[in-house]
Amino acid sequence: MEELMGVIKSFSGNFAPVNFMFCDGRLLSIAQNSALFSLLGTTYGGDGVSTFALPNLNGRYPLGIGSNGSQTYVLGEQSGTPQTTIMSMNLPTITSQLKVAKANATSASPSATSSIAIPGTTVGRDFTAIPSFIDNATPTSITFLNPQSVMFIGQNQPINNMMPYMGLNYIICVQGIYPSRP
Repeated sequence: MEELMGVIKSFSGNFAPVNFMFCDGRLLSIAQNSALFSLLGTTYGGDGVSTFALPNLNGRYPLGIGSNGSQTYVLGEQSGTPQTTIMSMNLPTITSQLKVAKANATSASPSATSSIAIPGTTVGRDFTAIPSFIDNATPTSITFLNPQSVMFIGQNQPINNMMPYMGLNYIICVQGIYPSRP
């Protein structure tokens, strides 16, 4: 069975089958591929006089065109990046003040072996909670932290922005049945 010209498929082989080419953005001659050019035009590149390009799906995910309500995607549009650098100017501003509530201690101060969340002791697998400076008592005072003491600290290094992936080849039918319009 022959395939429709311009159809793109994922392919797990390491070669492009007969009548297909890899979707790697290569430029093709319009004179030698006039039927395919009439389908693709210069949507994916080329000068439209002597060359046109195949879609380039190397390192990219295909995305359906159209609108999702807040964003519209058009045929041939490319966007996104596999890495991004999050800097303090990209992070939201903290608008509320941070507060620390202090209650009267019910026992001794915490030690290096106690936890600020749930102080206690561990013997083998047994954990015994002990009263400490943190409890559910009503706060006796509230202190506002200095806004300059709360800051975003980072190293301005790129982070990976890619979803989990597995490499496959995308192939496009360059010789086949010319699709008819409805």
